[in-house]
Amino acid sequence: MIVDNSVPTPDLNRKINKLVGPPFSFLARYRMGGIGSHRMNIKSYSKGFEKLLLVNSNSLVGNIELRPNGIIVHISQRYHRFSWVLPYYRFSVFQSEGFTFHENGEFIRFSLDAYFEKNKNFFKRMFKAKEKIIR
Repeated sequence: MIVDNSVPTPDLNRKINKLVGPPFSFLARYRMGGIGSHRMNIKSYSKGFEKLLLVNSNSLVGNIELRPNGIIVHISQRYHRFSWVLPYYRFSVFQSEGFTFHENGEFIRFSLDAYFEKNKNFFKRMFKAKEKIIR
């Protein structure tokens, strides 16, 4: 589910919470060592995102938020914030020329740069959480 989350509404928050679970409590966030990634540069994306994102934008960045049953990829572009809601059971991750998230024919590829290096511990937490849920 790809949504414009620039101005979140209670109805949109209910849909997101139903799909990936409510946000973690403050204590759970502290115990996990954080639930959000550092920003990452987006290298490319699928046609499903072209309808929402400005194609000629140079500064397309995103970050990932952990939820109990999935993740949310937040994409920031100027004054807009888009969210791609991904339950753990529906997405897969590949690493080749970039770090790519796939789900139902859509994808986002993040650059393997200095920002990616900062997020290695976050990705370990994410894969550990996904493994717990999938089992």
